[in-house]
Amino acid sequence: MRCGTWRTGLGGMKAAWAAVSIVMGVLAVGAVVKRNVVGAAPEDPKLNANESAHHVLVRLAFGPRPGEYKTVAKEGWQKWVESQLDPASIDDSKLDERITKECPSVRRTLSELEGLSRESDRDTERESRDRIKNELRKAVLLRAVHSERQLQEVIVDFWRNHFNVDVNKVPYLATHYEENVLRTHAFGKFDDLLMATARHPAMLVYLDNYVSNRNGLNENYARELMELHSLGVDNGYKQQDVINLAKVLTGWTCGWRPAENASAGNETEYKFFFNEGAHDPTPVTVVGLDIGGQGGIADGEAAIRHLALHNNTSRFIAAKLCRYLVRDNPDPAFVERVSSVFRKTEGDLKAVYRAIILDPEFMKSSNFRCKVRTPFEFIVSALRMTDARIESPDRIFRELQLMGQPLYECLEPTGYSDAQEAWLDPGVMVYRWNFSIELVTGKVKGVSGGMEFVEPILKAPADSRPRKVMEMLLPGVTDPKLEKLLTFTPDPRAITAFALGSPSFQQQ
Repeated sequence: MRCGTWRTGLGGMKAAWAAVSIVMGVLAVGAVVKRNVVGAAPEDPKLNANESAHHVLVRLAFGPRPGEYKTVAKEGWQKWVESQLDPASIDDSKLDERITKECPSVRRTLSELEGLSRESDRDTERESRDRIKNELRKAVLLRAVHSERQLQEVIVDFWRNHFNVDVNKVPYLATHYEENVLRTHAFGKFDDLLMATARHPAMLVYLDNYVSNRNGLNENYARELMELHSLGVDNGYKQQDVINLAKVLTGWTCGWRPAENASAGNETEYKFFFNEGAHDPTPVTVVGLDIGGQGGIADGEAAIRHLALHNNTSRFIAAKLCRYLVRDNPDPAFVERVSSVFRKTEGDLKAVYRAIILDPEFMKSSNFRCKVRTPFEFIVSALRMTDARIESPDRIFRELQLMGQPLYECLEPTGYSDAQEAWLDPGVMVYRWNFSIELVTGKVKGVSGGMEFVEPILKAPADSRPRKVMEMLLPGVTDPKLEKLLTFTPDPRAITAFALGSPSFQQQ
């Protein structure tokens, strides 16, 4: 952080504490695994007002900005939640203006984006591809750190992994996919979201359906549509259902077609289209739905909506959201209550989110700080809570790569896991520790610290700085062991780095 006394170095702190980070990583594994055992506590009292405020701000947001915790604790977490459940009502125009200025490609049409791939000069085309990719990732990062619509960002991150595409395979398409599929439908109906992914060139290309045809069937997308996107693994379908769905979806492709509005000056446009000549019209049955084969694109749409509203889909999506927002192994009765809301509302996602958050299960003390932050959640939380400002995201992208979660670059269609076992390797924890040290010493290039976080700590008497850091980085959390460790040095940078790298900060 480039301000005041925080600019000076900490001598051998990084070298001296590098080994400590491994120990702290092991402690984090033990601490969180222990908390994530269902029924571990004999009693499950309600969270108090401070704990409740902390809970919603680390589960339904990427951590509080300075001062936000006190507001939520005072006004009540329910008021904050109701506001966040209606993201369109929250003014984010200032951030939108910044993204439009610094990431202009996010506002481009599919044709404009894909048109860049037609650049004749290979170096120019590569430069355009890399720029588009980095603007997408920068927009994701800026929104996660600076958006007032925090629940929306948390939810979009869930769907970003659920409907994963790899930007390196679809470099010009992922940007449009993020903006016009995930962000557009995240608070709408699940069947509309599923249909939008199925019709988008990014998904069609990523899972190879764009080349599937009656003479060369490709089952990749049909399998993932059932296994990952709707029903769940081996949940009510057989291999023949996969084959049949693949046949129904032959002809669902994308490419350059005559423009519908040629008067605008564009003779062709890049888009999804149904190629009837490539379609297999064989009558089939897909998970109990008989499809006559003569409906063309309508047959595929019927199959997708059938899967979207299937009872098994309701349970799979409910369970996955409960794992994401509540705990890695959610109570089955809780999941069933949420899946019932999914069915009753025909997949109204806002109603599903509300059902999870307002269920008594969400605020149980056994679910308090029982999950582990992913690398993305850790970095974004550290930036938000220290009031950091992002000028250039390149170094942050590199840190996420080191920690194993590069943005939009998950190779597997499963997307990144949010379960603790995926991220609690003690060796990988070293990277989090090192990032914490470099963040507070102003060595994260392109990131500057905010005075809202720094000033209260600098002004506090030396003996009260550990408590002040705890209040700002872990509000609502009681951790006597960590607070005692923080008393070993009066240096506010060392205290802050230690707190950010601690097992307590990795928990959410």
